[in-house]
Amino acid sequence: MATYTLSIDDKTPKGKSLISLIKSMNEVVTILSENDVNEPVSPYNQEFVEKIQKSRNSEGKVIKTEDLWK
Repeated sequence: MATYTLSIDDKTPKGKSLISLIKSMNEVVTILSENDVNEPVSPYNQEFVEKIQKSRNSEGKVIKTEDLWK
């Protein structure tokens, strides 16, 4: 699947006809609103990100070096 971003002036006759052509192809084309396109998509699993952020905010645990391998 390929993704294309088009900027179409919907106030001109050619722009209106192009938009109507794209809308008529709704089985093949997925139309996203401008808000959907501008949102960054994270490549990371959201649960994993939350675990990392929780870990960064924690105090941690202090272990003596003598007890490290026990």
